[in-house]
Order: sequence, then structure tokens, then C-alpha cells
Amino acid sequence: MAKIISRSSLVIGSNLLIDEANRTIQLVQAGALVPKDGVTLQALYSKLVDLWSTASYQDSPFPMNTIDSLSGQYEVGVDAGGNFNGWKPLDDATRNMLRDGGWSEYSSVGVLLRQYVGIVGLGSVSSGAQLWYQRTTSEAPIDFVYTDQANQGVQVYGNAANGNFDYRTHIKGYCRVQGYKYTESTLADTAKTATGAFIVNLLLSNELDAKITANDAAMSGAPYSGITATYYVANQMRTIAGVSAPFRVVINGNGATLEQIYTKAQYLLRQSSDIDSGAGTVTGKTAAKLLNFLGDTLNTTTGVYIDNILEADANRIVFTDQNGVQRTNTYTSAGTLNFNSNLVGAGSSYRLIFTTGPGALDDYGEAGAITVKNASGADITGTITAASIAFNFNYDGDTLGGAAGTDKNVVLIGVRPGYGKFSLAEGILTKSKTISFSLTAEKDRAYI
Repeated sequence: MAKIISRSSLVIGSNLLIDEANRTIQLVQAGALVPKDGVTLQALYSKLVDLWSTASYQDSPFPMNTIDSLSGQYEVGVDAGGNFNGWKPLDDATRNMLRDGGWSEYSSVGVLLRQYVGIVGLGSVSSGAQLWYQRTTSEAPIDFVYTDQANQGVQVYGNAANGNFDYRTHIKGYCRVQGYKYTESTLADTAKTATGAFIVNLLLSNELDAKITANDAAMSGAPYSGITATYYVANQMRTIAGVSAPFRVVINGNGATLEQIYTKAQYLLRQSSDIDSGAGTVTGKTAAKLLNFLGDTLNTTTGVYIDNILEADANRIVFTDQNGVQRTNTYTSAGTLNFNSNLVGAGSSYRLIFTTGPGALDDYGEAGAITVKNASGADITGTITAASIAFNFNYDGDTLGGAAGTDKNVVLIGVRPGYGKFSLAEGILTKSKTISFSLTAEKDRAYI
């Protein structure tokens, strides 16, 4: 079936029931009418015109008025001459089948009882997508009655007998489906400032998200279970490239990849419960977006920072602080130091040393030779505990071995008394995440 757009598909006594005594209009599932697909207000209005052109209905006042079908403006309980008569839809099941318009419902004495805005989503969404909305900035999320793209009358006003509220200054729709990119849309997206008895379009669509790494079932296991978000009312300061910057949301990355962190953040934003690991309360489904990918670079939204990320990911993330300033880490080179079996084990030692220092007597082989420091400021030296040892280097910030942001010549030395002879290998620290230095030592058979 499909949405009914022609009056000919509405059949009295089948899918359209008119109760003249009680002045109600009822839509029921029958014939061409399927509740999810519904019927346009224009088709219903046209059918009523046909019915009232016959003697059978002309003893009753006409049920509704069309102000403008293009913008979807309708009134129920009043005719085109402004005569109020109290006609209304029988129930919410009927209201939920009305498409492509908004409407006001009036009493027989002209009191506005209810008002519905016609929310119509623009764009394509994945099959079976469940969209939701808010009528105030603090309201709990409300699912649209039917899945797939939104096209529904949403009550935004009710007098004392019909809800006693007026929510005509705000509407926000959300499209958040697992495995797809998220969108959200407000009145401002289509240049409106208020809702009412007319169509309001929301820009809601989605597409497959290649950065999602797991399904919801995996969120209770490692590393996802340890990835959390904490919301603060005061600034949380973080140092990025030597500058202290303010943030109000801090995600614990739990040593996961950026893709895994993003996957958990997207999961949190689909929860109807509190996602704040701190003292506050933040409902996931209506919380602002936290992260988004541009290519392979992860961008945080305003005021969001991520602690405990992988060193290898430090240079493909852009933080936006609470002031809207984008900040990036200085470039950290990374790689591995590789050793043959003669060097691995207790009693061994390795060290990475600059060979072309910025001053005199500071190169390898000289009294003041400078040991290379890692990105945290610690010397790159230690016991050779494995055949491969990871390291990193502050490429943009290091000045010990020469000017910052330049390639630097180094030598890797290693020895394991009684097992591997003293050995060295020359190399260059470049702006790369895949630097590899290999040290091969001859077995030491002369050590006693």
C-alpha cells in the first residue's frame, strides 16, 4: 500500500466513518488505508466536500476548512465561513493517520481545543528507522508513532481539557540508528521560528557509517565498557600542544582506538537513560552529538575532550574547546625498536642517542651525548624485554636534538653481557608513525 492522496480511496462505511450525531470523523484500517501510510489531509477534505455535496450530509455543518493545502494549514470544527460546529477526529488513532499537514481543533463555541503541527521529514532514512522528537529543550524524547521517515501530526497545544500545554516555540527531531550516521534538525533549519497548524519540515536523513566498529551487544565488553562520558558544569582544563584549554565533557577513551571510542559515543546517544558518568543527569537520546569523523580524523564537538587515547591516534584528532577553538596535539612520531634474540633478556640494555646534536660535544661518541626522549619527556632507554619495543617521539616539539619539527639523526645501541655483543644501528627520526630501527647483535662467546 501507499499513502492515500486521492479522495476516491476513502470509502464511507469501510475506512472512513462519519458520526453526524456526535460530529466525529474516524479513519480505520480497511481497503487502501494502512495506518502507517495514512491519508493526506487534502484527500480527506476533498472526500468531505464530495459527501457534503449530497443530500445525505447537508443537514449537518461542514466539518473542516482548508486555509492553504500547499503549506498544510487546516482547521477542524469550523467551516470556511468561520462557523464553529465542534466536529473533531474521533481518536488519536485517527489523528495519527493524517499526513502532509497541521490542524487546529475547535469547540462548537470557537474555543481552541488542540493544535497539531505537521512534521514532515526531508531526506531518506534507512528502512525501519525509528525517529524521535522533543517539543521543548528539556522534554523526554518521544518516538514518532511509525518508523521510517517522519510524517505525523504532533500535538503542540492543548487547552485545560486536552493536556494543558503550549509547546509551539520549539521542535527538534533526531535520526539516530545503529550503524548509520546521525542527524538532528530544528525549526531554524527551514527558517521557521515557531510551530503551529501547518507543515514544519525537519532535515532528517542517514547513511551507513563506516566508522562504527561493533554492534550494541559488544558495548558491555572490553574495551567499550570502560569508555564513558562525564559532563561538568565547570571547565575542565586540558593541555594541548602546550596550551591549557577548557572543556565541559570529558570522555574516557580507555586506551581504545578512535573508531572504538566513536562507536561507544554513538551508542550512548541512542540511550533513553542517563549517560553521564558524573553527578549530573543527561539523557542520551536528546544529548548533543559528541564526535564526528571527517575522513580518518576524529573531531570533537564544542567542549568535548577525550582522555586516554592511543598514542598512535594522537595526531588524527581535533579537539574543539569550550570557547569553540579547535586544537590539535603536536605531532608525535611513533615506531618500534627491534632486537634479535641475542639481545633479549635480563641484564640487557638499550639506548637511543642523537648523532647530530645542536651544540658541541653532544653527539654519540662524545662526552655530552644526548639521549632521545619520548613524547612524555622520559629517556628512550631500558632493558630489552622483547624482540620489539614501541616508542614515540615529540617530532614537533623536540629541540634537544636540533630545531623543532625537523628530522633528526640517531643511533640505537644495545648489549646483553654474555649473550649479545655491543651493537649499534643508525637511523633517522622522521615525521612518521611507522619508524623502525633494527639492532642485530652477534652472540658473545668471549664474555666470562
